Amino acid sequence: MTYRYVTIVAIAVAVIAMFVGCASPPLATVDGVQITEEEFNERLVKHFGEDMLRDMIDRELFRKAAQERGIEVTEEELQEELEQAAAQFPSEEMFEQWLADRQLTQEEWEEHVEMAVLTRKLALHDIDPSEEQLRAFYEEHRERFREPAMVSYSEIVVSTQEDADEVLAQLEAGEASFADLARQYSMSPSRERGGEIPETPIAAIPVPEIAEAAETVEVGGISEPFEAGGQWYIIRVRDRQEERQIEWEADRDQILEAYQMANARSLQEILSEQIEQTNVNIVDPRFQGLAEVYTAMPSDIPGFGVEEGMPMPEGAVPVEPEAPPVGQ
Repeated sequence: MTYRYVTIVAIAVAVIAMFVGCASPPLATVDGVQITEEEFNERLVKHFGEDMLRDMIDRELFRKAAQERGIEVTEEELQEELEQAAAQFPSEEMFEQWLADRQLTQEEWEEHVEMAVLTRKLALHDIDPSEEQLRAFYEEHRERFREPAMVSYSEIVVSTQEDADEVLAQLEAGEASFADLARQYSMSPSRERGGEIPETPIAAIPVPEIAEAAETVEVGGISEPFEAGGQWYIIRVRDRQEERQIEWEADRDQILEAYQMANARSLQEILSEQIEQTNVNIVDPRFQGLAEVYTAMPSDIPGFGVEEGMPMPEGAVPVEPEAPPVGQ
């Protein structure tokens, strides 16, 4: 989820303060010279205000486009997307810290995710291929319809071979579970999840030694300690799926999703279409540079000397009409 909105919202937190008033104490002083909140906010508006306003206008245009098409984001869809986003972080605490670092409240984050879902549904709206079109797409891209080998594993990461040997001895003696030992000994952020790494393509594992162990250790088995990047690892393979060909009958929904993504409309195309149908008025003179962006251009612009659809003679140069003499 890499979106312009996340950065802009952090800026907006400070921009909004300009409406509170100018009687607040200075933000800083330099040898008695005050840097006031009013000066600070003026700089923010000057350098970032146009981006923020444009983002807010675009969002309203997307909402209007969705409303006209009967598109909405259900509570179930939003919650599923929020859960998937949070699952990308090793722990809930790290996710909350990520929000705090960007000065995002939970409500602002949910609004951001909801807009992402809404624009995705807009881009995919009315992409409904016939059976023949979908089958032709599948046959044309058959080599791309392969699921890579996948693995789910857990890890314990320590700094020395001695520590790794001690952990392995406790595992073999059954003194504690792999998850408990990961929480107790592991240096990896995955310790918060008992060492669990979500299902991932084996080919996407960046450390070759880990990828090799993930591919060769039997399912349910535990590796011998091995070194990688100056640290020592023990991994347990929870599950593994071999590479397979996606089949027409069994995986039709997946093929349909791939077709829709390949034929999705661009968000800029949707915006441009909506601007043609919407009256956007830039009121504040500081942001008049946006007026041209949100002004619908006429579809037919007349020309001089050549009727619409008539080609210019080869080598001809268009001539501007002469101004009439003064007084005529």
